[in-house]
Amino acid sequence: MKKIVRQQNYLKELIDSQDNQYLSKIALKCMIRAVLEPLLDNPEEGVVLHRIINRNGVLGLIKRLDFSTVEGYDFTDEAGLLKEKVWANTEFLAVLTHRFVSIVIWDNKTDNPNYVRYYTVYNSKLQNEALDIIARNTSLDIKAFQESFKPDRRDNVLLNSSIRRLIMNLDEASKDAVLGFAQIQSEKEEVEVDSNTRAIAHEIRNQLSICDLYTEIIKKYCAKNGIKEETISNALGCISRAVKLAGNSIVSLKSTEKNVIKQYKLKELISNAVDLTKVYFECKDIEYIVENDTDLKIPVDENKFLAALINLVKNAAEAFEEKGNVLEGKYIKLKTESDGDFAVLRISNNAGKIENPKEIFEEGYTTKSSGSGLGLVICKKSIESMYGKLYLEHTGDDYTEFVIKIGAVK
Repeated sequence: MKKIVRQQNYLKELIDSQDNQYLSKIALKCMIRAVLEPLLDNPEEGVVLHRIINRNGVLGLIKRLDFSTVEGYDFTDEAGLLKEKVWANTEFLAVLTHRFVSIVIWDNKTDNPNYVRYYTVYNSKLQNEALDIIARNTSLDIKAFQESFKPDRRDNVLLNSSIRRLIMNLDEASKDAVLGFAQIQSEKEEVEVDSNTRAIAHEIRNQLSICDLYTEIIKKYCAKNGIKEETISNALGCISRAVKLAGNSIVSLKSTEKNVIKQYKLKELISNAVDLTKVYFECKDIEYIVENDTDLKIPVDENKFLAALINLVKNAAEAFEEKGNVLEGKYIKLKTESDGDFAVLRISNNAGKIENPKEIFEEGYTTKSSGSGLGLVICKKSIESMYGKLYLEHTGDDYTEFVIKIGAVK
């Protein structure tokens, strides 16, 4: 009698190997849309392999795929393509084209029904690990697709579109996502979460805006076929750091530790902040002046300190937009200096006078049509939590200057 050896759920093992944390199902739907929509919007030769059991929120996408010219194959248990029903609660979406391969795998069996564990891979040789697992459990010739679709790394139009779609979708969902984390935390610790989650959602939107803007810059340079290698490296480095800052903001919801304070060289912190904020000046005819020669160390939480600087510089750049393009000689200046036992950082611009300066640090006050009135409140609280001060030293028609003053060591 022939012995039957059942397969293991190797897809789940692949998820475990990447060691990702939980992802809300809201964010998962954003990822699914970001992976699939660009191909459906501009169909080209490719194939979509999918096992999506719970189709709430993405049913329309699946139907669009069924009626499009793109090949699509369903790997649910009822579809008839599987050799064994071993994948249980594990689902996946794989999009393969000549220019873009993206695979997302997730497992629904978690302690919370609103979250999944997930695995992702984009345009990498690692894509074959997932595709080999799918190939072993289907009668479909997956190997043929693996050979046909090997993306050209020099031409990633679909990848750029997918990244932008993902960032846009996550930006819309960020508040819901962090509120979900906060609700879980409040159930466990019975803490007040509303103001905290709003603040963290604000920080996440700021970091994602950097990703969005740099992705647009990459796309424009690609279109012109004149990208310099250092430009790509710097932009991708900034994207990586911005995403890390956003991730750390979410993680802070689940941590009772308020700050992780260490000593950092002020010069290096400012240099990192400058790299991250240059994107706000792209094609805006604003001079970015940096005077950063102070040789001091400051005890800060790196992520919170950088987030505060990014917010202040972003506000300074946006102040010019409110005035239109009528100003000439526009500048934003970052200057560091020593004052006894303190380090002083001055952030100034010549965008004009701030109206109602006494109200700018009040929660909810904003002069922007799309503002939340949280940015400066968060910055002030963050700096004060690191035993520093943030204040508006001067505002007038000539210039406006914010000051951060924090303890330092030489």
